[in-house]
Amino acid sequence: MTYKYRIYGFVMSMPFQCPLLPMALEETAADVTVVEGVIAESNCSPAAKGANWQAAPGRFVCYGGKRGGKLLVENGTKITLERGSDAEDKVICAYLLTIVLAALLRQRGLLVLHANVVITPRGAVAISGESGSGKSTTQAAMLTRGYNMLADDLAVLQLNERGEAVAIPGMPKLNLCEDTAVRLGHDVSKLHRNPLRSIKVVVPLVPSDMPLLPAPLKAVYMLERHHGTTLSQEVLGGVTKFTALQDCIYGPLFPEEHPGIFAVITRLVTQVEVIRLKRPAKGWSVNEVVEAILHG
Repeated sequence: MTYKYRIYGFVMSMPFQCPLLPMALEETAADVTVVEGVIAESNCSPAAKGANWQAAPGRFVCYGGKRGGKLLVENGTKITLERGSDAEDKVICAYLLTIVLAALLRQRGLLVLHANVVITPRGAVAISGESGSGKSTTQAAMLTRGYNMLADDLAVLQLNERGEAVAIPGMPKLNLCEDTAVRLGHDVSKLHRNPLRSIKVVVPLVPSDMPLLPAPLKAVYMLERHHGTTLSQEVLGGVTKFTALQDCIYGPLFPEEHPGIFAVITRLVTQVEVIRLKRPAKGWSVNEVVEAILHG
């Protein structure tokens, strides 16, 4: 049996269930197919590699261990899963919806930033930063104020017909640290843990509460921790701005795959503000960070 889901504007067919994703109509043609099989090791040396992945133009392999198996992404249209000896669907889905999905989107000609996106009165803003910087907590606090989330963890960008860099609506879920989820009123006993990051729980959102259309990106906020006692912000420009945006990009980019991605980066540099937002490592106020993002 196969299941079809909608994700980032396309339809993915897979041989196992992924409850976090909204279902697509059965008669809808799939843009991406997930199949199970054996993945032969490539005879070519990878052009780039990390701790649990290797990549070359048109090819990306993720190694998820015994519980996740091995996943091969090819040319933005096919994912092959070779199950590990102790594979669990929830772990496979966790890899599929993060590192594997980012690779697939890049191969399909989209720019992927490691960031959350929220719709504010000034437009869409991305919130980026290293793990522990507070980006998910900040995003969740903005949602409690009535603002809508466009994407969590993966900010996916493309150019629209006017040449603007726009963020595409993502998955209806939010990853939060357990203590943050409790403070925001969630019953964590009823939530699933993130299989790849046990300190976080997955909060499902109602798909109808998310925007349906892409939104022009107006700003990128880079959250950082520092040893000071006050919140500070700096608007970046020139080479510093370009470098900061590069630091947000999720995974390796290969010009041979989709040259158009670099047009998105160029437009991003001229279109958006990039602000470095430094908050105290201890005793910080999420409301102060939210106010800085909303009002400067």
